[in-house]
Amino acid sequence: MLADHQDQDKDRDIAALNIGKPVGAVVSALAILRYLASQDGAVSSIQTARALGLNPSTCFNILKTLVAERVVHFEEAGKAYRLGAGLVELAGSALDQVGYARLIHPELERLAAAWQTPMTAWLRVSNARVMLVDRAEATSTIQIHMRIGHRLPLLVGALGRCMAAHAGFPVDEMRRQYAKVRQDGPPSFEHFLEEVEAARVDGYAVDRDGFARGVTTVSSPVLDAEGTPFLALSAVGLTAQFSDERVAAMAADLRDTTRRISRQLAGSFSPLPHHRESTR
Repeated sequence: MLADHQDQDKDRDIAALNIGKPVGAVVSALAILRYLASQDGAVSSIQTARALGLNPSTCFNILKTLVAERVVHFEEAGKAYRLGAGLVELAGSALDQVGYARLIHPELERLAAAWQTPMTAWLRVSNARVMLVDRAEATSTIQIHMRIGHRLPLLVGALGRCMAAHAGFPVDEMRRQYAKVRQDGPPSFEHFLEEVEAARVDGYAVDRDGFARGVTTVSSPVLDAEGTPFLALSAVGLTAQFSDERVAAMAADLRDTTRRISRQLAGSFSPLPHHRESTR
């Protein structure tokens, strides 16, 4: 009997060594980064501490450290914090190391050349935001330019339909997020849900003049091995240049491309830690 207990204690010790003890400061720093990623603008140290239940002094010191490391930016005017450029560099390196960039950028270049339309890649950085991590410009005279690192709400435009179609959000959560998206001509939430279901079936989504007047986006998601969306490829251009026939053909090309990428990346590490509590 004593030997059995000793064996059990040994097994628990080995398990504890394998799991390791979480480092509180690291856990808090990651929680802060995820919180900043979910916000529409810069937030104060006090607001961050209250939202996360952290000691105000500890939160302030972690934020100052993250600012020094360039992963958080401090806005002097409002004494507030937002994600910094250093995170863009880390995201780009992570994408490259696991092969995403090597697969995706050539496809963006091909799509942009084939359709003479700017193509973009949006990384899901949280359950509420996406970030532009790559783009390919077209040679057309009129272009819509966006900077790498630009962040948008997860449910925005065509890419939002694609994300919602596979993210497994409860309807109430989608309603809450959708209500916060600023759009020029937003469809009703009920119509949005219909388009989400269509995106699930078709493998792509189209937004005409909804997010921005005069602009059309066509998007398709890249899914991980579990069928969860972590990236979306999007074409963006002037609505006047996007006939129905052109949109249909472009959407089919985007869908075939993202499905091919998803198959190639199946089983690879996904950069987004999935928050299962927000899924069905």
